[in-house]
Amino acid sequence: MTRPGTGLFDHDDASDARRPFVRGGVLVTLGAVALFGVPTSYADPGLRPYTARYHVSYRGLSGGEIESSFRPGPQPGLWHYETRAYPSFLGRLAVSSQAHESSTMQVSADGVRPLSFSFDDGASDRKKDIKLNYDWTAGKLTGVAEGKPIEFELVAGVQDTASVQAAMIQQRLAGRKPQSFKIVTGGKLREYRYWLEGTQQVMTPFGQVEAEVWANQRDGSTRVSKVWHAPSLGYVPVQAIQYRKGNPEVQMKLVRLERPN
Repeated sequence: MTRPGTGLFDHDDASDARRPFVRGGVLVTLGAVALFGVPTSYADPGLRPYTARYHVSYRGLSGGEIESSFRPGPQPGLWHYETRAYPSFLGRLAVSSQAHESSTMQVSADGVRPLSFSFDDGASDRKKDIKLNYDWTAGKLTGVAEGKPIEFELVAGVQDTASVQAAMIQQRLAGRKPQSFKIVTGGKLREYRYWLEGTQQVMTPFGQVEAEVWANQRDGSTRVSKVWHAPSLGYVPVQAIQYRKGNPEVQMKLVRLERPN
């Protein structure tokens, strides 16, 4: 399994160990099953809690499912994002059922600020694990990525592969069209271009909906990730495909989306 960059798949230059882990990473971002009333504490950022499950396939072969949840934390504006893998028998050859990732972020009307990020591939040796801590007061990001310590200065708007999903949804809810995001992948800060390719009708568990097709790519990369965001469902991604040299490799399809009342 793989996961979309900036939304559903892992970014193209993420480690091989992480690519099989398709979190919902994009998974995915936030959406709605129905137009529930928005509690006051969620109103400013425009984001609401959800749990989404996606079926994942690699070159036409089923890899299982991934489930991601986005929920508010104990303090106002604090949110937590978590994704877990549910690989099929075949998918277990590439990813552990214990694999998971999580991110904590501060969300306000001004944007999304990641505070911490962790990825555990489920292996006991932890050689491929990633842990990041963002110190916005000191302007430093520190942590460990695949056994190597990392430290560099934070820049405005930086995201990780989980927080960027919330950032993308927030941008669209506000009517903005992002052109790029600076994202930490593989222990490095890289910039990804984003562009809107148009709209398409996509079949979902809630019937056929119109979705915006957003593509993203790092300069010099052979991989392009496309994510279908449905405005009628709060811009929740309903589909994502990662292409390599123009050929589809990993596909994710929404199979369930739930929200608390």
